[in-house]
Amino acid sequence: MRFLLRHLSLSYARRHLAKTILTLLGVVVGVTTFSSIKTAQDALVVGIGSTVDRVAGKAQLQVTMEGGVPEALQERLRNLPGIRATSPVIEQIVVPEKGELGSLMVIGVDLLGDREMRDYGFEGDDADLDDPLLFLAQPDSALFTREFAKRAGLATGTSLAVKVPSGVRKVTARGLMSPKGFAQAFGGNLMVVDVYAAQELFGRGRRFDRIDVRLQDGVSVAQGTEMLQKALGPAYRVETPARRGEQMERLVANFTAGFNVSSAFALSIGIFLIFNAFNVSVNRRRRDIGTLRALGATPRQVQVLFLAEALIIGLLGGALGCLAGTAFSQALLVSMGQSTEMVYGISGSGVVHLTPAIVLQSMLLGLVASLVGAWGPALSASRISPTEAFAKGAFQAKVQGRVAPRIAAGVALVAGAVALAFSSVVKGNALVLSVLLLGGIGLVLLIGPLSRAVLVGLGPLLTRLFPSAGPLSSDSLLGNPRRSSGTIMAMALSLTFVLGLGGYMGSTRLTIVRWMDDILTCDLFVRASANFSRPDFLYPGAVKGEILALPGVRTVESYRAIRPQFHGRQILVGSVEMDTLMQRVRYDFAQGNRDSMRDGLLNKEMCAVTENFHDRFGLSVGDKVPLNTPGGMVEFPIAAVIRDYSSDQGAVFLDRKVFLRHWQDDRVDIYDVSVTPGTDPGKVRDAIRAKLSGRYPALISTQREFKDEIGKAIDAFYAVMRITVLLALGVAFLGIVTSLLISVAERTREIGILKALGALPGQIARSVVLEALVLAMVGLMLALPAGNLFASFMEGPVAKAFTGWAMPHHYPWEVLGQLLVALPVVSFLAAGIPARQAAGVKVTEAIEYE
Repeated sequence: MRFLLRHLSLSYARRHLAKTILTLLGVVVGVTTFSSIKTAQDALVVGIGSTVDRVAGKAQLQVTMEGGVPEALQERLRNLPGIRATSPVIEQIVVPEKGELGSLMVIGVDLLGDREMRDYGFEGDDADLDDPLLFLAQPDSALFTREFAKRAGLATGTSLAVKVPSGVRKVTARGLMSPKGFAQAFGGNLMVVDVYAAQELFGRGRRFDRIDVRLQDGVSVAQGTEMLQKALGPAYRVETPARRGEQMERLVANFTAGFNVSSAFALSIGIFLIFNAFNVSVNRRRRDIGTLRALGATPRQVQVLFLAEALIIGLLGGALGCLAGTAFSQALLVSMGQSTEMVYGISGSGVVHLTPAIVLQSMLLGLVASLVGAWGPALSASRISPTEAFAKGAFQAKVQGRVAPRIAAGVALVAGAVALAFSSVVKGNALVLSVLLLGGIGLVLLIGPLSRAVLVGLGPLLTRLFPSAGPLSSDSLLGNPRRSSGTIMAMALSLTFVLGLGGYMGSTRLTIVRWMDDILTCDLFVRASANFSRPDFLYPGAVKGEILALPGVRTVESYRAIRPQFHGRQILVGSVEMDTLMQRVRYDFAQGNRDSMRDGLLNKEMCAVTENFHDRFGLSVGDKVPLNTPGGMVEFPIAAVIRDYSSDQGAVFLDRKVFLRHWQDDRVDIYDVSVTPGTDPGKVRDAIRAKLSGRYPALISTQREFKDEIGKAIDAFYAVMRITVLLALGVAFLGIVTSLLISVAERTREIGILKALGALPGQIARSVVLEALVLAMVGLMLALPAGNLFASFMEGPVAKAFTGWAMPHHYPWEVLGQLLVALPVVSFLAAGIPARQAAGVKVTEAIEYE
């Protein structure tokens, strides 16, 4: 076998180096996609968990409450038995004025008592910080890690400008922390300030984000949790840092789940590229196979030879893909981190590492993809008899005789995938993988026969439209149905994925835009923070009166959102003045109506819930939603179920007065401002900005600007998924180039004879370009119905499984329009080298070529 590999396989690879490299690229692209996404995913999850653990330090428990923990709670905790130390904490992400330094996590702590919790690693010249009073005496004091200080050019006593809600603030480095333990949190991009300064800096009022608790020796975590929960009541959450990290990881699980589909897609396309290349390799080497068989080689030895070639390609492709994936993964990690921060308010920083597990998985995937792709062609090669091998043209033109069973099986599998998709038998990732597997196999069985039928039907049309190039390209495509159908199969599957994903993203965006048109109907939005999920600053409730007193202001509504845990999920609880809100917005009701919602929320302390909340938790109109409040558990009856897209985990809405009564917290996220008719919103915006200037941050957006910002958040959420569109076009390019290069090589004698008979180089080149265009357009034609089905699957069962939202179907006309422009361009570029190669064939060399 080693002799055959060296003298037969290696010789073929050298003679057809370009085709071998393109086959290898099929594996590399698939493994690169998997490796980069998997590495970035792991780094993101590890970064989130590591940040939580390192910031927690020696704390065994953390006490939190929606809206923040009151200052008075710290004294209560200190007086409880079994408590060794407590430490209030405020966490916030800021950005230095030098944006290239990256995001900076600000930790507000009380240094007077925090040494029991965290080791700050002060050494040498920093020993004077053992007296924290020196640090507290300076209001602009901050601690930085040595690693960050080195990158920022900081030394003790120098300043750094950071962007905080109230503007740009300069902080002075009073000490540097050694890179160990706590100082390694958030990738070392850490700044420590006094917790009471952080309250003023980030608008926390007299509250902390949490209180870290360290138990006395001999008190177990379970005992401490039970004791604290009993003493504090249900309004407070008592959990370990590890538990808090797990909840964050679960929250981003939906976000990262979609990338697994992208990985599977890339690998499957790689398999088809390999399948096509090996199919052609078998065709090209039929004489070699015949010679081997005539000399006594067994069918099994022939099959093993081709599988050994695939094994080598898989190993090499897996290794190269793994290295390339690592190079791309850091950029993916940054994109994922920005999306999770913007959408979920979860901060995590990490550095990608090529772990042995990912290396092993990548190599195995490369091997499996190569072997699966080569198995069919290798089996076909083993069945070639010597007489058939030396009968020129018999193998190229051979088409599977009975296609009816294949079509029937394909239809049955696709029908089974559709039935499974819209049933409730399987859910979550298992549903996605099962449907993709059944549907993918069904499409594979159907595309071959259908593509040949379409090519046969297009033959006369191509001849009429292109009298010289049309017959040549048609004959080439029909002359080797295996190669043509393999290329079209890869194209169709790629474009099916693009159309399905594009339809899902387009449907999501269109649905949310329509929802925003119904809900976001006021003129101005006054915010203190650009982050929708975790505000940097909250306004005092009294600011409403100041804005309402300005000329031209008609109404002001105070919107506040908290995100408590409910049955293991982080839901949204929103509150606003419902009496004025319901006069200007249009709700789409799944249960109840406008009158029942208005009466229930304003007069009966009821709530409205979103449709995805209703689906997730099975609560309907008349049922009660139990929510933890500072005064204890309160049950709010449901007055209506509305279609709303504020949270993918579900949302509950209350009237502002009800929220104030039970939560005793008048702070505000956003003020919705409506101006009097005829008043210029721009002048009112200037007046509000002048009123708040110097006291509070004021990000004031018009209705259009606010909707655009939400649109950008949606785009950020799907930013990584858009890479798959480029990937699909890359696959199309690779598939067409491979097919055309092989086509030109196979037809060298034919091209030489045509040129000898008077065919011009331009005519030959145009036939190759036309062949590329036909391959792309037939692939798109077959992808249209499959892409529509895939889009419906993504918009319905997948969206409902991961977000609770079932999006109305929207055919991806925009994506289709883009493909109709992009595919001819990609086809033309892909055909460039093969066309020039065909046009440059010399008659004398071509006629003697074999």
